[in-house]
This record gives sequence, C-alpha cells and structure tokens, in this order.
Amino acid sequence: MAEPADSFKQFNYSLRPSKQVERKIMIEILLRLSAAGYNISQYKYWGFGSVYYVDFVMFHKYLFIDEMTCVEWGDVKKRMRFNKPFKFIRLKLGPLSRHIPSIRPKDKSLVWLDYDRALDPEMLQDIDGTVGRLSPKSLFVITVDARPRLPKSVSGEVLRAAELESLTAETYSDWFSQYLGRAVERGTVSSVHVAPLFYEVVTERISRTIKRRGEGLQFIQLFNYLYRDGAPMWTLGGMVGTAEDWTTMKEKGAFDHRFVRVGPEYLEISVPPLTMREKQWLDCHLDGKLTAKKLRFELDEELLQNYCRFYREYPVYLESLL
Repeated sequence: MAEPADSFKQFNYSLRPSKQVERKIMIEILLRLSAAGYNISQYKYWGFGSVYYVDFVMFHKYLFIDEMTCVEWGDVKKRMRFNKPFKFIRLKLGPLSRHIPSIRPKDKSLVWLDYDRALDPEMLQDIDGTVGRLSPKSLFVITVDARPRLPKSVSGEVLRAAELESLTAETYSDWFSQYLGRAVERGTVSSVHVAPLFYEVVTERISRTIKRRGEGLQFIQLFNYLYRDGAPMWTLGGMVGTAEDWTTMKEKGAFDHRFVRVGPEYLEISVPPLTMREKQWLDCHLDGKLTAKKLRFELDEELLQNYCRFYREYPVYLESLL
C-alpha cells in the first residue's frame, strides 16, 4: 500500500496559480451543468482536502454544495480538525478504500480523487470501487502526478536514468498492460510526462467498471487537463450518465464551454507569474491583437498567449495582516 506523500508540507495548495485556474474552469463547466438541469448544489462532494481545504471552500461558495466529506490519509488528525473551514464537513481519516462503502449509491455525488503521486494499481482499485458505487448523473474526477514515477518501495536504490526508465517500463507493463493491450515501451516513460498513457489506462478502467454495472451507463467526459505548478499534474473527469444525459448536455450547451475536453487531447494549463501592475496593464489592453512586441515590459509571446487564454480564471494573491 502506497504511503501518503504529505505534499501539503512543501506547497501551500491555495497558492498554486495553474491549479487555481483548473479549479475555476471546472466550476464554470459545472455551473453550465446546473443550467442544463443538473442541480450541482444538491450533490454530495467527496474529496481530499488536505489541511487547506481549498476545493471545499470554493465548491461551497461557488457551487453552493453544503454536504461534503473530506478523506485524509496523512497522520495529521489534529491539523485536519483544526483547519476545517465549515462545521458541516465530515472528516474521514485513513485510506480512501476504507471509506468507499460510505458513498451512498442513491445520492448524486461529485467525487474528486486528487492524488499527489503517479498512477498505480491502488488508484485503479479506488477508481473501480468509487465509480462502481456512484449513482447515475454523478460526477467523477481524478488527478495524478503525470510524471513516470514509481513508489520508493518499487524503485529501490538509486539507479541511473536508463536503468530507472527500464524498470519503470517493466513495472508499468506489469501494472497497466491489461488495460492497454500492449507492453509499455521504455521510450514512453522517458518523456517529461506520461499523461496520454495514463489517459488510456484510466478511461479503460472506468469503462470496464461502468460496463460491469450493466445499467446502460457511460462515462461522459468533460475534463482532460494537464497543469504545471512545478510537477506536471493530469486531471480527467466527467459524468457517469446515460445516452439521454449526453443528449441533454449537448442540447443545453454544456459541451460548448471552450475548455470542455471530450477526448484524449488534453488542455494544457500554464500561466505566467505577473506583478499586479503587469496584470492590470494586460487586462486594460486585451483585444485579440495584443502581442509581446506591444508590451511595456518583457514577456515571452507564449506566456502572453497563455495569460490571454486564462485571464478570466487567473488568480490574484495579496498579503493581508489579520
């Protein structure tokens, strides 16, 4: 069993700009689902809040969800209880697998399994257990570290890069070939990230779980994102619904949002660090024709276009003495 990474000890989860952009995009799309007749405010939210509970605060304030369950595996029981932002949040300690039976199949749920490690067999079991219990019209989202990385217990002692790649390919073949129909080649895991590989594995695992239920259900994908605030992180999400749900979402314009992704091509989210003055200047001059040459300060063209793409979701952080 993989140990919790406790990455919250290294990063303040509320201060990651690309992650925050992803959260806001998801909220925008979920609000469109609400407008299409899916009352997201009545859904039950399950997630990994860490000591910051960022997703819980945002989903309560902007999606109006007020039935929430936070699962935390790390040995930080006091911190989790001390930092809980709302009394109504139910805190469940220990691995997710222990609490999956508490997901009630009659409830419409929004579940976000937001891991801070790379995909492994334990996560696939969590996917199977969770998706297997979700009611029709429920939403399932998963985030994993997109780098080809193995648990310390598997990688063992420090290896040279070529040796580690070979071991990773061999291990991934053992773990994932049943979902891919092929072995994982070393060249696949020599990249900076393996989001396309993880996409194949996770979508196939979800498909098998839904097919086994035999209720005329399908996975209606909405999210396929790769964001970077340091490590590349990959997110997949969508609805456990029916063909009728797909038609309703199509007719009501739920798929029309520019950041909906229904296939294997992911949206890459990366925003530049800007000073407040730079951001304000850019906002005042955005017109579709703005280029880096027209700026009053230095900024690469690619970074400028990234900002133009996500300026509505771009977070602003200010220090406040409370």
